[in-house]
Amino acid sequence: MKTINMKTTIQQVLRKYPFAQKFFNSKNMYCNICSCKKHETIFQAAVNYGHDPEQFLKELKGFISEHEKSKTG
Repeated sequence: MKTINMKTTIQQVLRKYPFAQKFFNSKNMYCNICSCKKHETIFQAAVNYGHDPEQFLKELKGFISEHEKSKTG
């Protein structure tokens, strides 16, 4: 998860963390059906959907972290 940054593509996130689709859906971002996921970065996606990129990245990392904790605990 530390490797996720503003330049990470949506597709890279979903390949490594398929459950993150729930996070994107909660933001009205249906990345599983959008062809842009192949090249759209976290930064671009956040801006395109009206989210603050820094806050969006922080929330995404938090979502992934919580999911990983619940899996192991």
